[in-house]
Amino acid sequence: APEPARAAAPRAPAPAPVAAPAPLEPQEPRRLVVADGPGKGRAVDLGDAPVLIGRGAECTLVLTDDYASSRHARLFRDERGRWNVEDLGSTNGTAVGAGTKVTSAVPVELGSRLRIGRTVLELRR
Repeated sequence: APEPARAAAPRAPAPAPVAAPAPLEPQEPRRLVVADGPGKGRAVDLGDAPVLIGRGAECTLVLTDDYASSRHARLFRDERGRWNVEDLGSTNGTAVGAGTKVTSAVPVELGSRLRIGRTVLELRR
């Protein structure tokens, strides 16, 4: 005997296409802030000009840290517009992140932390 015809199972509707989120624009750091150590809370706004960091009066960000050199480090934009930090031959060195010693220009971005002596600097919005 022939089998009775079976009704086809209802198909689930196709999911609606989801629009891909727009790519996030990279967040640009706009300030260099003393996050910890001597001078905590001091900050400089970042523009296009390099930022000279150290104890010397000619520095853009003057540190009150005995372990910082007069002209300790420089924060600058490279030819592609990215921020970089370089140590200027300081006595005690400059570190990025978890303690990576800066031996040449190193790219930094929003949220990066720099250690100069007992001072911790952070790039913020």
